[in-house]
Amino acid sequence: MKISFAILATLCIVFFGFQQFRISSLQDDIKKMESKQQDVSTINSTSDKEETEEEHYELALAMARMQTYMQKLHFAGQNENWKLAQFYTHELEETMEDIIDHNVIDEGTEISGLVKTMAFPNIEKLEKNIESEDKTSFVEGYQLLLRSCNNCHVASKHEFIKIMTPKNEDFINQDFKK
Repeated sequence: MKISFAILATLCIVFFGFQQFRISSLQDDIKKMESKQQDVSTINSTSDKEETEEEHYELALAMARMQTYMQKLHFAGQNENWKLAQFYTHELEETMEDIIDHNVIDEGTEISGLVKTMAFPNIEKLEKNIESEDKTSFVEGYQLLLRSCNNCHVASKHEFIKIMTPKNEDFINQDFKK
């Protein structure tokens, strides 16, 4: 009986030791899983932050590009350089499409919608005016687009931004003649 009691006690000690080992091993596994979960959370929060930063559309840069294209378009049309005028009209159109595609909302105003309804139809009209290669038609189309830009500024509470027909090309380092 002493032998069977000793065997039973030994088995209990081995079993207890084995259970302690398993518990310790499970605790290590849990710690590893928690660590991995924290790493994933950190990666996700960094990724969310990067996505938020990527989602921010710098409207002022797009508007500055359009202002430059408008100036160059004016001088190309004044010099009846229709290929160059087509080029800058296309660049304006692409910039407007970019603004529309980014669903830009600035200070509570849906800029993309304004560009789509106010300016975009006039850029398409201007393209047709340029195709006619008629300077009078070009000037009319250009002025219409210019007015739509300023009307959009008023609608977006930026009426203090007034775009005008350029007076001279002295400051620009580009030849607009054919």
